[in-house]
Amino acid sequence: MADDGAAQPSPASTAPAGPCNGRLRRAAAGLLLGGGSSARFTWPVRLEPEPVRGEPARRGSVSPAARPSVVVRELRADDEDAWRALRQAENDRLAPWEATLPVGGGEVLSAFPVFVRRQARRARLGEAMPFVVEVDGALAGQVAVDPITWGATRSAQVGYWIGSTWQGRGIMRLSVALVLDHLLGPVGLHRVEINVRPENERSLALCRGLGLREEGLRRGYMHINGSWADHVSFAALAEEVHGPDGTGFQERLTRGS
Repeated sequence: MADDGAAQPSPASTAPAGPCNGRLRRAAAGLLLGGGSSARFTWPVRLEPEPVRGEPARRGSVSPAARPSVVVRELRADDEDAWRALRQAENDRLAPWEATLPVGGGEVLSAFPVFVRRQARRARLGEAMPFVVEVDGALAGQVAVDPITWGATRSAQVGYWIGSTWQGRGIMRLSVALVLDHLLGPVGLHRVEINVRPENERSLALCRGLGLREEGLRRGYMHINGSWADHVSFAALAEEVHGPDGTGFQERLTRGS
């Protein structure tokens, strides 16, 4: 990023072309990346597990008909009653991991309908993806892709939570795998991050179970439950998802590799 007050090259400059001038033009282009219209992706979108073709039947495995139906879809205004009921029932369990607003910032929490409208608008602009997870037709949790950045970074951050009824069954791990495959595939992002509190053993296990790369500790990364908290950073790149074998997160997870 240029220092404050740095002069910008004029588009009408008549300076002769040369190695130095070419570097200036490339630098100016780099500063302006992302300044135009946002990249677009299909929204709303519905993500569901695909059966792994050619997978041999394993002794003791659960038949596809007996597995819960997992769907990752957009957050909607008519989710309010189910969302409120689940959040109130799970408040004590989720509060220690909940993002909060620091005092003095002038920000306030939005009412649910306002939040849904704002997030839907941001999704249309390519800035976020507000997902919910449904299990057998019931709202079970959320996956938030927020923020999404384009330009020279093409990256996103992912957060998630799930109700205790569905905890420990691999449902959120599968849901995050579906979202990662979508972001690093059809959406066209290059990098996705998940940042986890060091004390959150379940979430650490989820990231490690997906094979995400652990990149280290970020000090005071986010305001959580009333104070600034450290986070462990995990990441995946598009070329890691679509490697030589072409196997994505969901397929690797289903195969147990």
